[in-house]
Amino acid sequence: MARSCRACFTTMRLLQMLLIHYCHLSAAVMTYDGCMSDSTKSYQVGGWCFSIYRNSSWAQNTPLQDEAQTMCHPHGTLAVGVTYKMQQKLQSGATIWGTATDAWLALVRNNSYPAPLQGWYWRVLLPKGGYATFPAIISNIPWGPGAGAVPPEPNNLAPNENVATLIRDYGLSDAYVTYTAATYGPRSMGVICQFASPQWSYTKRGHGRFADPAYRIAQTNVHKLSCLLQCHQSPFCISLAYNPTTSDCQTYAVSPEDPRFVGDVTPDSAYDWHIRDGMEY
Repeated sequence: MARSCRACFTTMRLLQMLLIHYCHLSAAVMTYDGCMSDSTKSYQVGGWCFSIYRNSSWAQNTPLQDEAQTMCHPHGTLAVGVTYKMQQKLQSGATIWGTATDAWLALVRNNSYPAPLQGWYWRVLLPKGGYATFPAIISNIPWGPGAGAVPPEPNNLAPNENVATLIRDYGLSDAYVTYTAATYGPRSMGVICQFASPQWSYTKRGHGRFADPAYRIAQTNVHKLSCLLQCHQSPFCISLAYNPTTSDCQTYAVSPEDPRFVGDVTPDSAYDWHIRDGMEY
């Protein structure tokens, strides 16, 4: 009997150690350091690290987007692709997809708008609760090309396609919120997690600002360090304009160094540009 109990205890102890190792491994992956630890399975840009996560036990066509919103917590969020090139890199990064074919971003649509390209916005559940939202800049989204007679994405072929997924080697596609196999076929869903570096680097580069409110995340009156921190804590922010005389802080979801938006810059010597280092456009 003693031998049997000893063997049982040894087996339980081994299982406990394996469980602890598995939990530590999972926790390590779902952090900024864990994401950064394997550059072949992540995409790193501008102090952010992105990884695509899929659990092999998940059934086809799951999880759905609402559930996916919590899966990168507490150290990250469901991802936003703030530049066209970032989203292109994510959809074509063969080594980071694993077994996933489709992956959730935090992109949703208000269906009260009549046209499929209208009403899109980023909606990110923050680890401490509440959502951060920002209207999507449609020109920054690499929609999929469609297939055959199907028009390019988003095409709203199924009723109320009010979410979007990133499809490997295809691009973004609008989708019905339930994402059923009956509608889209059996899909191996993944979750794209976004982690921010504990430190940040925003180099001062020139002067100016964006006058178009569509690019502005927020405008506040704060000290410079608080302005930089605001940008760093936002999942959307890649640049800011700061007026050291008036303490006016304007944070943006686009960069004056992005060729797509350089023509929208308003020259203004009163504002210093601070741009997230290491971005790709």
